[in-house]
Amino acid sequence: MTAVSSSSHQSGGKWRDVLIEMLRGIRAAVVRFPVVVLFLVAACIWANILIAYPEISVGALEAYDSRLVLGLLTGAVAALAVTLFFERRAVPLAGRQGAALLIGLAVTAPFVMSQAFALSPPALIAGVAGSALVAPFLWRGDSASFWMFGARAAFAALLAVLALVLFAGGISAILASLTHLFGLEVPDRLYHHVWVFTGLFAAPLFGLGQLPEGFDEGPALAQTGFMDRGMRSLGDFVAAPLLIVYAVILHLYALKIVVTGEVPDGQIGWLVLSYGFCVFFVLLLISPFFDRARAPSRLFLRWWPALLPLPLVLLFYALALRVNGFGLTPERYFLGLFAVVTLVVLLLQLLPRSRGDIRIMATLPALAFVLGSFGPQGAVGTSITSQTARFQSLVAGQAADMASQDEALGALRFLDRHDALPPLPDGSEAEAAPDERESRYRAVAKAWGLDPDRPVGSSSAYVLRDVQGPVAFGIAGYDVVVHNVMLSAGSKTPLETTLPDGDTLTFALDGDALVISGAGENVRFPILPDQLRKLADTGGDGQNELDLTTGGRTIRIVPTHFYADNADDPRLQSMQTTILLNSADWR
Repeated sequence: MTAVSSSSHQSGGKWRDVLIEMLRGIRAAVVRFPVVVLFLVAACIWANILIAYPEISVGALEAYDSRLVLGLLTGAVAALAVTLFFERRAVPLAGRQGAALLIGLAVTAPFVMSQAFALSPPALIAGVAGSALVAPFLWRGDSASFWMFGARAAFAALLAVLALVLFAGGISAILASLTHLFGLEVPDRLYHHVWVFTGLFAAPLFGLGQLPEGFDEGPALAQTGFMDRGMRSLGDFVAAPLLIVYAVILHLYALKIVVTGEVPDGQIGWLVLSYGFCVFFVLLLISPFFDRARAPSRLFLRWWPALLPLPLVLLFYALALRVNGFGLTPERYFLGLFAVVTLVVLLLQLLPRSRGDIRIMATLPALAFVLGSFGPQGAVGTSITSQTARFQSLVAGQAADMASQDEALGALRFLDRHDALPPLPDGSEAEAAPDERESRYRAVAKAWGLDPDRPVGSSSAYVLRDVQGPVAFGIAGYDVVVHNVMLSAGSKTPLETTLPDGDTLTFALDGDALVISGAGENVRFPILPDQLRKLADTGGDGQNELDLTTGGRTIRIVPTHFYADNADDPRLQSMQTTILLNSADWR
């Protein structure tokens, strides 16, 4: 009896110890990061309100829908960055938490008023997340301590993700078992509440409790020894050889441009971006193992600053061509920003004090993302300015040719997406309701002599016809109507149908023609590019049908939906149509 009681007492003590340890971890996170926890609580409450009352995100509260949740979460990360920054400098609790609250609110506000701030949410999120890592090491510490803090922060984030999967997944499994085993109905919203509570509050709180409290710990041999062989193998056999080969390819391409005078391909910017990102990522990842690097890694570590300048020149050249030809866009802005940041990092390698400092490699991109994420100097603000000037330049020249009209409409649609449409020309009588952006766009386009229904295409775009309403067409001269014919150029099996007199026909798309097979014959009805453009431009308001004639046989197609690649000679890729024909032609 005594042994059982003792065992029960020890078991109860262990459970109590676990509970006490968990509560201590939560208390430590709340005490250390109260403002961060406050933002997490606010995001969690609002997300649960949106789940319980989805109708709340319409009408007057439309601006406070899920964007507010995203803003509060980003504000929480910003508050974390400020707290760590001042904690490293031993600023009193009240001071650092007050600053964290102000910065967190300042970061949250643009998400609610994204148009006013010309916000690029992904850029701001990336910049704030990077700032949280580098904040304690601005003018403090060294590369070794920064790497160790980053590694432990990454481990804390991994633990938070595991907590989310285990906790929310476990509760969801329990609820599902109640439904399947006992027939208890569990509302779908309850699952959503569980995952939102865990993902927005419980898991992040657990991760906060795992963040290191010290900032001076370096990657001692006892801590990095188990990774030493793997990291060196990664550098020697994978990262260094691939990056060196990649650099050689980019340099050969640059030589090709010099020799042939060829204009750089439109994708060269993204190739250089991916190369530069891989270089910096590898440098950050294997930083503590530099002094034990073997021949391939040593070659890369010695020469990486010399491998980047020529790809950067390629990037600047290609970017200048695109911006001069088509104006600035957020994507081109961030490509240029990457090039500038990389150039600054390369120049800093000339200074012995900053050479090889991975804190700089992490800090500069984070700050660049933040500065480029909002305001008139940001990606969206400068792109709006650029596209507005480009649109005005095109319409000032009356946009006479088709290419100029396409460019003007492309710029106008970009401005419409960002709620920055230019004013109507002086003396224009066109008016649009201020809350109807579709009407406003059409009014501006028509006032400047452009067709708002004209499809804007490029080599990778599509001409689209999609008629949803009723379509009227003539049937005189035909005695058979084949309805709902759906064809695809990639289909290997023709569509088969039986006519009223019992004869069988098959239909297929082949290149630039509609092919009809019957009575042992395959008859091609070519569809010319001009005919495709005409059908696409009508948009259902003009000509709806198209008569095609081959070898004395005439058919009429009435397409309600089709895609065609918009190359110089567009060809049908898919089509849904009604086909009119004479049965006597197919006996």
